[in-house]
Amino acid sequence: MFSISEDAVRIVKEKILPYVEQLNCTRTVLKNGATVVDMGIEAPGGWLAAKLFIDATIAGLGHVDFGRFQCGKYDLPSIDVYIDHPQVASLSSQFSSWPMTMKDIPGYIRPFGSGPARAIAQNDPYVKVWNYVDTHHETVFGFQADVLPDESLADEIAQACHIAPENVYILAAKTGSIAGSVQVCSRTIETSVWRLHTKGFDIRKVICGMGSSPIAPPVKDEFKAMVRVNVAVLYGGIVRYIVDCTDAEIEAVIDQLPTCSAKRYGYPFAQMLEEGGRDIFKTDKDIHGVAVFEIMNYATGSVFKAGEIREEYLQELYY
Repeated sequence: MFSISEDAVRIVKEKILPYVEQLNCTRTVLKNGATVVDMGIEAPGGWLAAKLFIDATIAGLGHVDFGRFQCGKYDLPSIDVYIDHPQVASLSSQFSSWPMTMKDIPGYIRPFGSGPARAIAQNDPYVKVWNYVDTHHETVFGFQADVLPDESLADEIAQACHIAPENVYILAAKTGSIAGSVQVCSRTIETSVWRLHTKGFDIRKVICGMGSSPIAPPVKDEFKAMVRVNVAVLYGGIVRYIVDCTDAEIEAVIDQLPTCSAKRYGYPFAQMLEEGGRDIFKTDKDIHGVAVFEIMNYATGSVFKAGEIREEYLQELYY
């Protein structure tokens, strides 16, 4: 079996580190030898940095590109992902569920950890949904926070993965940066393959998937940024899966998949996030998904679709 850490490290070494200046990023080697690439915390980052952040955290298991999202009379850029092995790329790698401490500070936004390091460490419940376990002496960690990582985080990652700190590569961006907004909005397959699983569909029957979401306009305020990126995916995100199963298996779940099937559909996300103490893992898990699901059945040729785009929610937040 291939190693997603090996493939992600290759992306970092060949496409990111030699070009940090061109990418509007900075590189720092911590005292313990770990490498941190600032792609949007103190460094400005940019569109290319965003794409490479996504490429590394899905370990090259797909194609990432920019597109357009027509939002009423407005035009928004979109981030489009075409992913093979969506179970590995998403559940084993891109899913932001590395256990991170929530500090007791007013207004604090919980940081997120993702990337191939999860597939080695196996230290969160979401990575164990899929039976992929990685083994490699180097790894990549995606860090979504408003402060740069330090030696203690690098040591934590190294210890969990049983590797040396100098073999840890951390890509860091805050949610409201260009790279942060793009990489979060790219998580259409991540959140939707999880939803397929929780609603009872056998994700072993998923062949591949593609997703598209409008890119939330970047903003310095991390709380506003968190609301914006989530609303983009929840009410503007679209996924298309190719599966191999019976039509009945799709019909049993299709109407339960889009955001509109959630009990708190339309509830202000900012209020929901505040109610959870600004910890997204304490918000209603059933709301997390995408606006529209389309499933194409390779076995029969049938195509199933459910959900709706809510442009007015995006316009209200962005304009």
